[in-house]
Amino acid sequence: MSHRAKRSKGKPTSLEGFKFDPSGLDLKFSKNLTTVFDGYRINRTYDLTFVDKAMNKGDLPQSFIKQWGTVRAVLHKLAAIGPKVPEVEPALNKKQYMSFLSIAFITIAVPILLITWVFQVAFLTPFAIPLALGAVALVMINFLVGAWFNRKVAWLIHDYLEANPDLTTRENVVLQNWVQTLINYIARTMRKSGIDPEKNLVKFFNEDYTGIEVVKIPSGFRKHYVVKIL
Repeated sequence: MSHRAKRSKGKPTSLEGFKFDPSGLDLKFSKNLTTVFDGYRINRTYDLTFVDKAMNKGDLPQSFIKQWGTVRAVLHKLAAIGPKVPEVEPALNKKQYMSFLSIAFITIAVPILLITWVFQVAFLTPFAIPLALGAVALVMINFLVGAWFNRKVAWLIHDYLEANPDLTTRENVVLQNWVQTLINYIARTMRKSGIDPEKNLVKFFNEDYTGIEVVKIPSGFRKHYVVKIL
């Protein structure tokens, strides 16, 4: 019976002399990682568990795993800035409070509606329609309020970083270089495999890279660029 060798997840090392090398990564993972790195440049902090899951499944080369500790340390440093920004935590608490109210109301409303309609309980009938309308309204309000708070938090962090550029200058330069490295790697991978770049578009939040072509720009409902890697 064979056993998969236990893989070291890599320990953080100094960025001095560190060179990110994506060799051995597959195309899909490389594209996802590109979006994540680029997003972190503007403090769009993605969940990184997809990397750990890929490691645990044995889908990533050992060369990348050895680098991951250093890479993750950079990303975690950027992610840690947001909660420390003044007014961010109160805004997030208000968002959570609104979500709690919505869930609490729906938790009460749904059983009453079911009892009313399934068992035809007459004295609850006058409350059924108002409860149903209230539940729908709360879901919509919670969605809109959540989006508003997300936007508010994003701007609070953006303004804070604009006012304190030295906090992330080094990390932003590092991430920009890592994204460019991934762009070059993805381009080589597609050329070698004869893969059509048109069918492998990538989501970006910045466009200050070489070797890319912007296919779609951000719009009201799309907050990112859609990019073709040349």
